[in-house]
Parts: sequence; C-alpha cells; structure tokens
Amino acid sequence: MTFRAPRRALPGLLAALALAACAGPPPQPAPAPDMVAAPGSLFTLSPGTPVDGQLRLTLRRGQSDASGILTTNGQNLPVTVTGLTVQGGGARVDLRGQVYGLPRGGPDFPGTYNIVDAGGGSATLTGGLSLGNDNLVLILLQPPREGMVLGVAQGGMVARLGR
Repeated sequence: MTFRAPRRALPGLLAALALAACAGPPPQPAPAPDMVAAPGSLFTLSPGTPVDGQLRLTLRRGQSDASGILTTNGQNLPVTVTGLTVQGGGARVDLRGQVYGLPRGGPDFPGTYNIVDAGGGSATLTGGLSLGNDNLVLILLQPPREGMVLGVAQGGMVARLGR
C-alpha cells in the first residue's frame, strides 16, 4: 500500500521544506564554564603601551593591609589595599608598580584585583604579580629585591582610593 498526498498539499509541503532549508543550523548550546575565555586574556600589553600611573605601596610583615600613593595625570592619590602578601621581605616592604588602562582621574582604579596573564608583561615579573580588575585596569607589581615573592589572598586584592 502506498500513501499519496493530495495534490493541494504539495505546494504547502514544498514551501515548508524551502523555509526549513533557509533557517540555518539549530542554535548552539552555551559553552561549558571551563570553555569560556578567561578574563585574563583581556589584559594583553603590546610593546610600547604607555603607563597610565605609578603605584607605591608599603606593606608591613604580618599585615595584609598596605597603604601608598597612586600617581596619575599629575595627581597623587592616597590608596589602601587589602589581600596582598609578601614572602622573603623584612618588617617593611616598599613595592612599586605600573598601572595601565587607567582613565583620567582614576575612577576605574578601585575594585578587586585578581592575578591575570598580561601577555609579554608577566613573563618579566620574577616574583611579581600581574593584577587586573573588572574595569580592565592592570597593575604590574614588582618586589624590590630578588628572592621576594608577592601573593594575593583567595578573594583577590581590594584597592580603595583614600585612607
């Protein structure tokens, strides 16, 4: 036994098949969380990238709070950070760093910074850190002496303007 579609159904069937052929592939499911590009990939420094600010911090042994100065656009802004550690230093360690991606006035500076891959910049940081926040501000911190190692607390380093 053979099934035959009525002649009047044939144009509708052909139109449906043509529409289905033009629709394209079905939507793809969202990628798994471990397949999403890491935020650190956004923090790539090209050769010759200008420094937007200088950061000077003083960290005392046994404390995770540091205070210092952010120099940017001719201003010296007081800064306080928490969640930063140093190993192999004395009772007081003075850190210096370069800040990139900082707009005029520094409103994007405050926030939580986590360790990121800064491309060519991080390869030269022996014992140093490349830290980035959600506003795409990048800090390259370097310890003052060889043998010192900088670290960040589990939740990241939190930076605030002011004391």
